Amino acid sequence: MSFSDSKLRWLVFTVLFGMVPILMRLLVSLLVAGDREIAIVAASDLISFGIVMQVSIFNEIRYYDLSDIEWKHRMMGMSALFMLMYAALYVVLLFSEVLSSINAKALLYISIGAAFVSFLLCYVFYDKMVKTNVSR
Repeated sequence: MSFSDSKLRWLVFTVLFGMVPILMRLLVSLLVAGDREIAIVAASDLISFGIVMQVSIFNEIRYYDLSDIEWKHRMMGMSALFMLMYAALYVVLLFSEVLSSINAKALLYISIGAAFVSFLLCYVFYDKMVKTNVSR
């Protein structure tokens, strides 16, 4: 796994930026002591991370002239579907605050899986862009 300048910029400016809620929650959970504990991981943080990953794909597709139009359209479609899924997950998360019938643990696990898949999808997208040596 090699990291070109483009991939390094993606890692720093997209992945780390997307992980800010996750990292802040970890920091706060380490600093807070007492009766009330803060969960180390939350579905809302993972949902926001996934949204950042998908928005970055949309943004890059818009600015790069990719020769493989079919691949570009597939990526845009997948990214749009993931954004809709994240919106739905967020709505279910909001309902979980008022309805006890929603399985919050399952929602967390789904969010973890979706965030991981979004990260991989975004990595594959940036990897293809770097390998095709497309410039702005």
